[in-house]
Amino acid sequence: MKEIVSQKIFNEDLNRYLQNFIESKGTFEFAELAFHHYQAFNGQDEKAIELLAAGIELLILSFDIYDDLEDRDNLNAEWMKIDLPISLNSVTALYTLSIQIMSQSSHDPQFSQEILNFALKSIQGQHDDIVNAPQTEEECLEMIKNKSGSLTALPCVMGVMLATGKIDPIVVSYSYELGIISQIENDYQGLFYLNNDFVQKKNTLAYLYLNKRFNEESVELLRLYENPDVFVSMNTKILKQKLTEAGVIQYLLVMKHLSLQKIKKEISHLKLENYKIQKLLSVMIK
Repeated sequence: MKEIVSQKIFNEDLNRYLQNFIESKGTFEFAELAFHHYQAFNGQDEKAIELLAAGIELLILSFDIYDDLEDRDNLNAEWMKIDLPISLNSVTALYTLSIQIMSQSSHDPQFSQEILNFALKSIQGQHDDIVNAPQTEEECLEMIKNKSGSLTALPCVMGVMLATGKIDPIVVSYSYELGIISQIENDYQGLFYLNNDFVQKKNTLAYLYLNKRFNEESVELLRLYENPDVFVSMNTKILKQKLTEAGVIQYLLVMKHLSLQKIKKEISHLKLENYKIQKLLSVMIK
C-alpha cells in the first residue's frame, strides 16, 4: 500500500500524510477476504488480486477516516491530530486512489461499476447514521447493511468476480450478513467506553434496545451513559453485569447468532468443494 501511494502521489507533503495514515493500520482483514474468495473460485492472476486487495484496504482506510471526521471520534488517530482541511483533502486523495487501483485489477468495465455501487451504498448508509435516521430495529439493521455490510461484501463479491467474471448472488447474500456481525461486535465493544454514539444518543441496536426500558437496569444504564463522570469510574466487571441484567448482551448475541446462521446456510449452497467452504468460513468467522 505504501509503495502504491509512493508511485501515484507525487506531492511530497500529501504523500507523507498518506504514508502516516497507512502506518496506523493494524489489520488487513478485508484484503484477506478478497484473497481467499479469489482463491476459492480458482483465481490465478496474483498481480490482479494484489491490486484489488491493496485498493480495498485503501478504500476501507478512507472510509474509516471519513467516519472519524464526521463523528468527531477516535481523537488519537493521525488524521484527527492535523488541520481539518488537510485531513479532508488527504482522505479524498486516498479514496480516489483506492478506486483507481481496484479498477486496474480488471479490464471489465462492469467491474469498476460494481465497486462504485458498493461504495455509494455504504455512503448512503453512513448518511443515515450521521442524521440518526433509524428509529426501529428493522431500520437500524437496514442502515447497518448499507453502511457496514456493503464494505464487507465488496472484497468477497469482487474477489469472486475477479476470478470468474460474474457476481455470485450467494456470496452477495452472506457477505452482507458478515458486515452486520462486524457492526454488532463493534457496538458491543462500544458499550464499555464512553463513545459518541451514546453521547449523541445514536440509534444503534444496543441503544434502541435500552431505550425500550424493559426493566430498571435499562433505565439505570441510560442514566449512566448520560453521566460521563459516573460512567468513567464504573468498574468494567460491574458494567458487564448490569448490561447482562438489562438483557443487552443477550440481545446482541442473539442478533449476531441469527446472522451467523444465515451465513452458514447460504454458504453451504455454493458449488465449491467442502474444504473450500470450510476455509472461507474459518476466514470470515474467527
